[in-house]
Amino acid sequence: MKKLYSEEEIRTRIGHMADELANIYPDELIVAPILTGALFFAADLLRAMSSRGLDPLIDCVQLASYGGARSSSGVVKLLKDFSLDITGRDVLLVDDVLDTGRSLHFARAMALEKGARSAAICVLVRKATGRSEDIDADFIGFETGADDFLVGYGMDDDGRKRGLPYIAAL
Repeated sequence: MKKLYSEEEIRTRIGHMADELANIYPDELIVAPILTGALFFAADLLRAMSSRGLDPLIDCVQLASYGGARSSSGVVKLLKDFSLDITGRDVLLVDDVLDTGRSLHFARAMALEKGARSAAICVLVRKATGRSEDIDADFIGFETGADDFLVGYGMDDDGRKRGLPYIAAL
């Protein structure tokens, strides 16, 4: 396992992302972490946003496309839909990693179909891979190589290593 980003690097970068978000979204934002991977990132991002005066609503979405494998199955399954009415609202989809883009493409399309005014994407890590969907993130924490299989800070290897306080590649 090779450590890519330390706890301190992650904390600093999340602070910068919160500054950027505070300049764009003054109020009435809905932050929608995509479970389970985005749990750690979203919690720290929301605390950083709060310290900058933002108080967004939170509504989690849960999707699955890996099913315990190290590569996407190619099929995105909706496990938990939005609970809030997002009609006419700005939604910030928060995820741990942008790889193939399938899950985020699905989530953005779902938010817009439900009437969101906008659906921006915020990811902790964007991998330098060719996307299977025409999608990119609006807010990016870090970049990694296409072949890096990431663990830590919410990212997992078949459910393990999510709790590492740093990001590593296997």
